[in-house]
Amino acid sequence: MSRSKGFTLVELLVAIAIFAVLSALGWKVFDYLSKISERNEMHEANLSALQEAHQQILRDSLQIAPLTANIKGETAPALILQNGVLIFSKTGVTDPLAQGTPPDERVEYRYRADEKKLYRLKYSYLNQTGQEQPVSSVLLENVEQYDVSVLNPAELKSWPEATADAENVQQKALLPRGIMLSLTVQGISYQWLYSLLNTDFLKQEAVK
Repeated sequence: MSRSKGFTLVELLVAIAIFAVLSALGWKVFDYLSKISERNEMHEANLSALQEAHQQILRDSLQIAPLTANIKGETAPALILQNGVLIFSKTGVTDPLAQGTPPDERVEYRYRADEKKLYRLKYSYLNQTGQEQPVSSVLLENVEQYDVSVLNPAELKSWPEATADAENVQQKALLPRGIMLSLTVQGISYQWLYSLLNTDFLKQEAVK
């Protein structure tokens, strides 16, 4: 009599065990590759946000002008740095759809530590009564640490300088040589330097 051939119970159990091990290894590899892909996407998103914020600050720095503002009837300096809040006048704004709108604006950088966000507030006019509502936008998110200073050329934590005559309009129209932003985003520290186009300083240098 011929004996029928087939798999024994032990062989089936061994095959199932091998399949389970291979499946577990395959799932670990897939999960690892998936996490790498997610980290790469997050890194690209963070890098894109950093680049956009840097470019926006660069555009603002190139348009900062030594123009005083009139806030509630008082002359405000062209650039103010006080308690980490940076406020400045900028010019060169053009909008073909907004006929008659002056090319000068007042911009403010304000950091909210509780939200870990750096905000950009924009006022369309240098002359303000205090009732105008600025256009607010988030310049950068996930900001764990933030610090701003002016360079003249030494690093200063406030502007105008304490030695300047507060009642002198000419002093209020002066700008520092540059600004420096130090920030930490997603555990990585950055330091951004921007040179300011100070027309008064350039005129003095041209005379020399």
